[in-house]
Amino acid sequence: MNVTRNKFAVLPLTLGALIGTLSLGAQTTPPATAPPTCAVAPTSLQNLSIERTLTLSNLLTTITPNVPANILASIAGGAQVIRTRLIYNSQTNTVTDTTFLVAAGSAIPTPLAVDVTGSTIQSYVLNVSQIFTSCQPTPSVLIVGTVGSSNGPFGNFQGAPAAISIGYTTDTPAKINNVVEVVAGAVVAYSADAQGTLTFPAAPVTPPGTTGGAPVIVLSPVFPTQGVFQAYLNPFQINASASTDPNNLPLTYLYSSDKPVNFLPGPNVPNPQITFGGRGDYTITLTVTNSAGVSTTTKFIVEYVGR
Repeated sequence: MNVTRNKFAVLPLTLGALIGTLSLGAQTTPPATAPPTCAVAPTSLQNLSIERTLTLSNLLTTITPNVPANILASIAGGAQVIRTRLIYNSQTNTVTDTTFLVAAGSAIPTPLAVDVTGSTIQSYVLNVSQIFTSCQPTPSVLIVGTVGSSNGPFGNFQGAPAAISIGYTTDTPAKINNVVEVVAGAVVAYSADAQGTLTFPAAPVTPPGTTGGAPVIVLSPVFPTQGVFQAYLNPFQINASASTDPNNLPLTYLYSSDKPVNFLPGPNVPNPQITFGGRGDYTITLTVTNSAGVSTTTKFIVEYVGR
């Protein structure tokens, strides 16, 4: 991602001259008792869209950045605040870091609809190679990858290994804590918390003595995965009674349609007869659920071409 060049193009984080040297260990005091932790670590990351406030004291590096003195004075004096937005894209498997300035007292997180281009001081894209999760000692996620594109106050990070570490609580929604970004050989950025959304895929329900797994729907007739199935009979029968469960658990069925139809003797049997209201396309949805609450859903289109 290219960084917009303007008067905020680079940030002068001359830490030693302003605030002296502070260690990460001195930033927080451990809680008296351990916070609640999760029982099972999530298998992957679903959504990450958070924003945090950075202070000069929590940006640690030996690299000397450059910036207009008036911008540094504005930050050091408290008129402007450094914010970093972290957004995970599951489709591209990337995390985009956007660091920008806001006026002191601005709401956090900044609404995504707000254009921060004019105040952006750094942006980089992390190409994710692996995501680690753990419940020990507290819930956490570690995102590891390589910087794909970068520009900002500490130079070009492209090609550098990098990691983003995030702690969170078991509250609903989760509260974010102890966020650390590390660009290898360059800089560490720490914040005690962040605001926004962090979610994980729902854990499957696995009854005792089973290995989990979802029902497998087997339909007769066999419907195409794309296109439509033409039906000439009214009523028209569908049969899913050959559907199976990997743990041989009992199954229940639920049919529905996007247009009015009658399911006889009802929508909760595996092999109902469908009475169409007239010619046209009907999108039929079938959900098969096992006794552990795990479901599989399929949709198919039936075109009734009869009279």
